[in-house]
Amino acid sequence: MTPSLTSRLTITGALLATLALPAALSAQYQLPTLTSAARADSLHLAAAALVTAHRWGDAARLHRRSAELRDPEDPLGFRCLKEAAELEYASGDRSSARTDMAAAAGHALARGDLRGAALAYLDAAWIAQEQNNPRKVWELGHRAEMLADSPLLGAKDRAAILDRITRTPGAVQLAVSK
Repeated sequence: MTPSLTSRLTITGALLATLALPAALSAQYQLPTLTSAARADSLHLAAAALVTAHRWGDAARLHRRSAELRDPEDPLGFRCLKEAAELEYASGDRSSARTDMAAAAGHALARGDLRGAALAYLDAAWIAQEQNNPRKVWELGHRAEMLADSPLLGAKDRAAILDRITRTPGAVQLAVSK
């Protein structure tokens, strides 16, 4: 028994519809990304308002949430995480400040900002040093040192990174950012 023209057309139509489905799904996926960016911007603005009201903990939480909604390549994500870390540090929450500063370094790396990433790692290592956590100091400081060795950095950027690291026998000390 041979298939009729109608059944051939039905099979061909179903096959074409199936092939077009991924394109339709990807077009629908773009809307949440736009919505997330708009929401991230509104959270960033709300966090700035909370800073002026001296509600640093709440502002840090909103900055962190704003960064979570952004793509890693978005420079405002780095800024939000860095500001969150600074606010948490000012309010005495050193662990969250260290974590957010290291996350800011990750955002900088995603954008290819090696200098910004290395300096953020050093800030996180400095906080770990205040917390008497030598393992974290070494880990975060070593990441910064590895970035400083990159041939993609100029001499001035490399010097800005390495000037903050003091090597003493058996320990690594970090200088406060200038």
